[in-house]
Amino acid sequence: MIGEAVRRARNVAYRLASPADGLWRRVTGRPILPPLWLRRHTGAVGRFESAATQTAEFLDGLGLVEPGYCVLDIGCGAGAMVAEFTRRIGPAGRYVGFDVHAPSISWCRERYGADPRLTFELAGVSSAYGSRSGPPAASYRFPIDDARADLVLAKSVFTHLLPEDAAHYLSEIRRSLRPGRTAVVTAFLFDPSGPSLEGVRRAFPWDERAGLVRWRLRSRPTAAVAYAKPFFETLLARAGLRLAWMSPGYFPGADRLAGQDTLLVGH
Repeated sequence: MIGEAVRRARNVAYRLASPADGLWRRVTGRPILPPLWLRRHTGAVGRFESAATQTAEFLDGLGLVEPGYCVLDIGCGAGAMVAEFTRRIGPAGRYVGFDVHAPSISWCRERYGADPRLTFELAGVSSAYGSRSGPPAASYRFPIDDARADLVLAKSVFTHLLPEDAAHYLSEIRRSLRPGRTAVVTAFLFDPSGPSLEGVRRAFPWDERAGLVRWRLRSRPTAAVAYAKPFFETLLARAGLRLAWMSPGYFPGADRLAGQDTLLVGH
C-alpha cells in the first residue's frame, strides 16, 4: 500500500511538472517529447531518449532496419522509437505501433498524425498498464496483416506478460513476421538449475509452474516477470519461432536487475 501511494504521488508530481518541462524544451530548441508523466510510464524519465538511441544503434549494428521496411513496434508506449525508425525506413517504409496505454497512443496520434507512414493502435485488452475491463491479452490480434512485418520489436513487453499472454504474443509475432525476417524481443531469463539460482530467487521471489516463471512483486506479478530460459524457448517453439541469438543482460541471474536479455527470433 505504501509503495502504491508513493507511485501515485510521483505520477502527480510529474503531471504538475510537465507543462514547465514542455515550455523549457521549446525555449531551448530541444526535440519535442511526450510530457514527463507519459515518459515515466515507460521507464526512467532520464532514459527515454538514450534508451531509444541505444536500441537504434543495436538494430543498426545488426542491419535489421532498411529503407522500405515495415516495422511493428509492440508496446510502443509514447513513441520513444518513432523518430529513430522514421529516419531509417525512408519514404516507402511503414511503422505500426500499438500499446495498452490509451494516453500514450493519443499523444502519438496527435504528434505524428500528419505522417502517413505511421499508424498507432490502442490494444484495448485487460492490463495493469491500461484498462482493466477489456478482454484478455491472449485474445488480441496484432493490428497488421499476416507476414507483413520486416522487423518486430518487443522491448520490455515480455517482462510484463505471464505465460498464457506471452504464448499468444509469440504466436502473433510469428503470424506478423515476414519469412526470413527478425523479431527483437527482450526478457528476463534465468538458468533454473544454475549456480546463480539463489540470486534469481532473491530478485524474483514469487513463482509458478514449478519455478519456471518468477515475478518480483506478489501484489503485481506483471510488474517484472522472469522466465526459465528452457521454458521460454519452449514457448517460442510452440509458436513456430526459434531463438537465433541472445545477448545476455540479466541472464543467468544477479542480485539486482542489471538489464534485460535481448533475443533475436525468427521462423
